[in-house]
Amino acid sequence: MAEKKKEKLDHVLEKLHEHDSKFEKIDNRFDEVMGGLDKVIGELEKAREDRVFAVAKDREQDRRLDGLDVRVKKLEVV
Repeated sequence: MAEKKKEKLDHVLEKLHEHDSKFEKIDNRFDEVMGGLDKVIGELEKAREDRVFAVAKDREQDRRLDGLDVRVKKLEVV
């Protein structure tokens, strides 16, 4: 009877080891995915910053063009 309990315990331990191995593989894969997402998020943040700078530059150019437009109209009047 003790031998049967030992065999059953060995079987349970073997199954636990198999599950641990599966979870370790999943954990490693999860780390890979999260690392990839970190790269994507970094690129998205950079793209957002680039858009903010581009909008600011466009506004500055619009302001300068408006000023030039006023100057040209003054010259046309003279």
